[in-house]
Amino acid sequence: MISPALLLAVASASATADAPTEMIVQTPKGIEDERGYVRWQLSYHVSISPYVKDYRRCLNYANRIARGVPDMEMQHRADLPRCVKARNTAVASSIDVLERRGLTDLMSGEQVERAFEVIGLIHIDRGKNLDDQFVKRVQQFEAQGTPADQ
Repeated sequence: MISPALLLAVASASATADAPTEMIVQTPKGIEDERGYVRWQLSYHVSISPYVKDYRRCLNYANRIARGVPDMEMQHRADLPRCVKARNTAVASSIDVLERRGLTDLMSGEQVERAFEVIGLIHIDRGKNLDDQFVKRVQQFEAQGTPADQ
């Protein structure tokens, strides 16, 4: 585990629409908060930030199609195989920059791999959150007796 004193770039947020979203790593499983939202925590050395941004940019560069069914998680999940080359390049570049700067004692190659894995999991969780919001909204309309398509 990376020492908090040595982490230069840390962000924590929930993968929900009513809270800012950002990054993770501690475990590939998020921590559920008191409202039932999954909170992810991603920590990485600031020197790999450009590679994290490159991978996230690839994941977010997609046309989302709102079909009136809860399938955003599926659409977000489909981004991971599409971005595998960007992920592999980002991981290799991150490890390389850490090695060149003598920072592998702060963040190992395994921790870099885990960080990028978690970024993918956060991305999928964002899609799941959109699906959950959609389902709740439809249920609210149905409870009010209002058709959801109006």
